[in-house]
Amino acid sequence: MRNGVQARAPATFEPRFRSGVPAKIEGVLAAVVIAGVLAIFYLLVQMPGPLVVHVEDDTHQGIMNAKVVCSGPDGKQFNGLTDVFGEAKWPGLAKGSWKCEAELPAKFHEATLVGYATVIERKPAMWLARVERPARATVEVIRPEGQPRAAPAVRAVCAAAPGDEAPPTWESRAGLLDGRATLYLPHGRACRIGLVRPELSAKESGPVTQAKLACASEPCTPELRGGVGQEVFAALRPSAEQWSAVRPAPEAE
Repeated sequence: MRNGVQARAPATFEPRFRSGVPAKIEGVLAAVVIAGVLAIFYLLVQMPGPLVVHVEDDTHQGIMNAKVVCSGPDGKQFNGLTDVFGEAKWPGLAKGSWKCEAELPAKFHEATLVGYATVIERKPAMWLARVERPARATVEVIRPEGQPRAAPAVRAVCAAAPGDEAPPTWESRAGLLDGRATLYLPHGRACRIGLVRPELSAKESGPVTQAKLACASEPCTPELRGGVGQEVFAALRPSAEQWSAVRPAPEAE
């Protein structure tokens, strides 16, 4: 405005997409891109969180190599072993209720644990399974003087609880040099330990099918009972004749 006269036309704004066909195409593309970004953001927000199964003992230490099987609302099933932290996890599963079963390593002498977790968006769904530690027996087998070194089998047979299919057992070999064997016992149960002819190979230890001892002919301990995570000690003193009877034959390499 100069001396009451408009000096130039006032500034106006005209959207670019109205200025021509190419500009309208650009506008459409921009709208599509914005819609795609919003759709991706919505999918990210709705993405289900991972399913995590954590298996630990009563001291909160993770239990490795527990077998975990989880079944979902869509009928699918996933399985795996827990890692060094006691965890098994699966991302991107169907939302809803999942049933999981954890089979612990044999030394815990426990039945399969069952639990549930609900998978929702973004947040992890976790099932925490906790079990008490077994008792541990350290058994020293004292070799008779003058007898050759060997790694005899030491077996524990424990009292069965209601519902057990068979009495809990554990077999391990005594060390060739130190004569010591480590056995895992169910805590709170009365157990006896004795020398036997081996059922397992020299490199194996674990439960056996023959839940019996030969206490009439081989040395056995009195009843032992260990608490949760407790270590008990025992010694077996076979005679030369008993040592010869249970000394395992050499195994092929």
